[in-house]
Amino acid sequence: MIGSFRLPVSLTSSGDTTAPTILTATVEDANPDKLVVVFSEVVTIANTTGLTITGAATPTLSAPTGSGTDTITFTLSTALTSGQSVTLNVASSNTIKDAANNALLATTKAITNNVAASATVDTDYQALLDYATANAIALPDATQQSIDNQLLIDYKATGAWAKDDCFMKFTGTATPAFKLIDWKRLITMVGYGSLTWSTTGAKGNGTNAYIDTKYIPSDAGNKWKANDMGVIIGISKMPTISAYVFGYRAVGGQFTTFHIDPTNSNEGSYILNDPFYGSIANASIIGLNGGYVDATNTTYIAGDTENKPTGTQFVPDGKVFLLAYHREGIAQLFTDAELDYVTFGADKRAEHAAMKTVLE
Repeated sequence: MIGSFRLPVSLTSSGDTTAPTILTATVEDANPDKLVVVFSEVVTIANTTGLTITGAATPTLSAPTGSGTDTITFTLSTALTSGQSVTLNVASSNTIKDAANNALLATTKAITNNVAASATVDTDYQALLDYATANAIALPDATQQSIDNQLLIDYKATGAWAKDDCFMKFTGTATPAFKLIDWKRLITMVGYGSLTWSTTGAKGNGTNAYIDTKYIPSDAGNKWKANDMGVIIGISKMPTISAYVFGYRAVGGQFTTFHIDPTNSNEGSYILNDPFYGSIANASIIGLNGGYVDATNTTYIAGDTENKPTGTQFVPDGKVFLLAYHREGIAQLFTDAELDYVTFGADKRAEHAAMKTVLE
């Protein structure tokens, strides 16, 4: 009888031995600080060991999410910007594996950078940001910067910016310190008392709150001749008391102020064609030596007609205050109005309608 015997059998495994690969690596405009990596199959990741970015930017990767799927999202330490060419580098020490425990092999993958180019930054707005940074003043957030930048571009298109000596904007989410920067002169004004700051403007309290603009009209030369001065005031909340929205004391006892009567409930933009004549119902201008002119430009309530200035007469020296009347260096007659913007400069009657569209 021939004995039986068993031949050895070689068994070949039929399991998955294919390592995962990277299909895409992308940074989108909506999330410039997120890197989204799509793999050829479901993978897991323990940490970011062995993963780096090189090229025009070298942010580090952290906080991977999506382990157990085919898409892993990483947070970048610094957001990418438009046009930056970058590459994802994978070392053999990485912790990415598929369900069969096949590790992602060392490789590189060009990152698709879909971050869009930022809107053009106006040179004067950039100068404003640079001034704030140089003076340790916190900048507005990116959203507010975008709004303000476009506002200035649109405002310049009206032609008003070229006529301005001062441009003050008190609305938005910027800090009070940033709102106290005069955009045109690039100086920091000074706020006093209990001012209320909000997204709708700077509000006085009728008692001690005011803003020293550090602006002396006579320094502007011919722009402040009596027949060529232009002031635009945006009032977001009318005062509850009759008081002076802005005013200054001049040398020699002469002064001029802008007065708003609270019986006028209309809010919005007020235009002063010159420092002695008003064009608004229930608003008035105090002229030289106390001459008081109503909105019709005809009724003199105080003083006399001889105080009416001539077309070539300069407004005397004196520093302008907002939300109060300035007399001999002392703030007086405060208002609780809320201002959203103020501009001083040459006559801007022709630009006023377009200005309102931009600023309001």
